[in-house]
Amino acid sequence: MGNSQSQPNGDAAAADVAAAYDSGSEVDTADDDTSSHAAVAKKSAADNNDHKEPDYTNVDITSKFDSDLLFKQHTSYTPPSSSITPSVHYIFLVHGWLGNDLEMSYLAEAFRKNISGEEDDDADDIENGQNGELPSTKRVRRSSSRLSKALQNESSVPTNNHSGEEVVTNHPEIIVHSVKCNVGKTHDGIRNGGTRLANEIINFIRSDTLKRLKKGDNINNDDDDACNVTFSLVGNSLGGLYSRYALSKIPYVLSLSNDNDDKDNSSSLSSKKKIRLFPNIFCTTATPHLGVSQHTYLPIPRLAETIIGTGMGATGRDLFRLNSDAMNNGAAAKVNAAAAKTVKRLSSFRIMRQGSDSNVDEEAKDDELECVIRNMCLRDEFLVPLRNFRQRIAYANAYGTDFQVPCQTAAFLNDNSGVGHFLVGARCLVDAGGGLNGKVGGGAERKRGSDEEGDAKAAVPPFVVAVLRTEQQSQPQSPARKSSSGQNSASDDLLQMSQSLDALGWTKVFVDMRDSIPVPGLRKPSWMCPNSLDDLIKQREKVPDSAEEGIAEDANNKSRNVKAKQSGANTNRVLTSQDLSRSTAAADSINIPLGHTVMVANSKSEAYKQMNFQGRPVMDKLAHDIVDDVLTFD
Repeated sequence: MGNSQSQPNGDAAAADVAAAYDSGSEVDTADDDTSSHAAVAKKSAADNNDHKEPDYTNVDITSKFDSDLLFKQHTSYTPPSSSITPSVHYIFLVHGWLGNDLEMSYLAEAFRKNISGEEDDDADDIENGQNGELPSTKRVRRSSSRLSKALQNESSVPTNNHSGEEVVTNHPEIIVHSVKCNVGKTHDGIRNGGTRLANEIINFIRSDTLKRLKKGDNINNDDDDACNVTFSLVGNSLGGLYSRYALSKIPYVLSLSNDNDDKDNSSSLSSKKKIRLFPNIFCTTATPHLGVSQHTYLPIPRLAETIIGTGMGATGRDLFRLNSDAMNNGAAAKVNAAAAKTVKRLSSFRIMRQGSDSNVDEEAKDDELECVIRNMCLRDEFLVPLRNFRQRIAYANAYGTDFQVPCQTAAFLNDNSGVGHFLVGARCLVDAGGGLNGKVGGGAERKRGSDEEGDAKAAVPPFVVAVLRTEQQSQPQSPARKSSSGQNSASDDLLQMSQSLDALGWTKVFVDMRDSIPVPGLRKPSWMCPNSLDDLIKQREKVPDSAEEGIAEDANNKSRNVKAKQSGANTNRVLTSQDLSRSTAAADSINIPLGHTVMVANSKSEAYKQMNFQGRPVMDKLAHDIVDDVLTFD
């Protein structure tokens, strides 16, 4: 099968999962009726009476795992050395702060249309008889769409199902699931939310696999003793941090059956003892990877950050990295002490946390003494499982259009970092005939053929400023300049965190939502406009400003690109983290920063759906690129 992960560790984890699952009780989720978001989620569930889904949110499995064995399983994982055929590709959509399972419903619909090959002539026509509300799980088997035709091989056997739709039987099924475990519970910290997410992912995959086996679904695998599946995550905003934390809790081998299974089902499960999970695509949209301390839309003092963060509950303290002050000395400690006194006087006005878990184990209490965001950026227990994914993708709003999560933290950029980002595609080069493509994923394009084929299939749309990639490295690169202070300051921490994440190898997509924000912006005078990312790329590529110059330079550009391909590098197409940090903050207009919800076409309520509909093309591109890469797993 080609899976080189440690078998004893996998068996131990599988036994723990089986014991935890069988001892857990499936009870209905008791959402707080005072929460409008929970109420919306209840309405969504009520609208889908055609099938009742089991509750995946209240079965605690991760607490049963041995953390050392789990870490060994993550570190010993390597991609399959030989081709395997997964039975299912799972894609989990994770909502953000104060969100619900409808938040990314348009993305779920975009996945469905992209997989099935449906034409989307009218972007507003996503009602499906439910006012745009979609079931939390979209189960799609690929038909004779462009993807099916592109990936068919000699062993493919087209058949017709009962509706006459052609189905390629040896191609895996794609299941898109919008998680519900954190609806109404986004105040109690990244650790709790990430742990709940890990439990829901594990429970969902195991329950869905058992259901499909009991129905007699044919599972094509190379290993008769295991069901091979892949899992991908798309986390929006806070959901991206939940997802990164959850990865440290998810084993790669799950038990499928044990002695307590129903006797009626024992025969159907006897040939499949385990589920082997393969990490596939990890994607975040406007996620504060570095937290929001020193990354607010307008700079605010640390005292204000402490008050705001504490008022937001445990999640706010995590996002503003309040616990990191305990690691520093000098002025930072004094500021934090003053802030702590202020917050104590204002404690009676703190926001009430809804849906927080009352039972917090001792280990979690000890962990709260440390900065969870810093740990997730620097500790191997979080970095290794993230590195195991075939692709890591980060979408970020450029040009000051995101109030909640500015571009620096969404793309983990730093003014002092010299980490190189290779330019994959840019809209200004497409307009000028630069010949770069904007394909987000890398695996599918390299597998299918030449660069020209990739260029033809994926042009950069006008809302994407640029697509860049960092190379995977064993160690972070050195900074452009080092801090003169010997202390471990917050700025030093942010630099280390930025470089540590970049060393994993990412594809970063910088999006310009200024034309999609409902309120028009105000144009700046030219003397107030510093060089933007578009300008920087034009300068590096020497893009001509006139058609005459373009004709004269065309031959030189083609010759230079050929030489760059032969040498394997082009310094003009490498931008540092410092370059990107400064150029993405520059804009020629002043806009109301609503891009955070517009970019993902946030549909958590009817009002949000109407306000953010212009972000749908971004989600269409994201769905297209992710599906393209997911289906090329081997």
